Amino acid sequence: MYYIKIYLCMAVALVILGCSNNPTSSKPADQKNDTTESSLEELAIYQDAIIALNDGDLGKAEQLFLEMSTRQPNLSGPWANLALIQVKKGNLALADSYVKNALDKNSTMPQALNLSGYLAQRQGDINQAKSYYLQAITQKSDYALAHYNVALIYDVYLQDIEAAISHYQLYLSHIEQKDKATEDWLENLQATMAASN
Repeated sequence: MYYIKIYLCMAVALVILGCSNNPTSSKPADQKNDTTESSLEELAIYQDAIIALNDGDLGKAEQLFLEMSTRQPNLSGPWANLALIQVKKGNLALADSYVKNALDKNSTMPQALNLSGYLAQRQGDINQAKSYYLQAITQKSDYALAHYNVALIYDVYLQDIEAAISHYQLYLSHIEQKDKATEDWLENLQATMAASN
């Protein structure tokens, strides 16, 4: 039951179009078309990278996200996804480096904050992990996985059962599919808390 859920960090692909499809009025029309074609190509690369990551093809996903990080160095999404890939590969030092790059590009990206919390927790820095998870929730109040992860911190490490219950409830209210194990765990926590009062 006690495991950290990490979120597949998918940045909105339209951000790529917005970042790269802003030609100045001094550009000739044919250069505007080149920019649009480049934007569409980048969108296709990003979508292929997300598909590869979802399919578990980490090598291909890594290659495509590295390409995106070169093409669009100011986007945080490719870096966050590269960090996630490294977590899946067990290379936490490189994951930490990549997630820091993501946060350098966008310090409020909820997925990167959640992943930073996971990495801090793996390093045993529970208070820093809690801080990152809460920052992720501040940025995206319906971010179910960050609620789950901070609930675990409150539950397992800090023994703040009331706070844990609150975040487990928020997690369950924001997920699309049922999570029977968490529902059962929450019910047990609530019963234990009621019995002790």
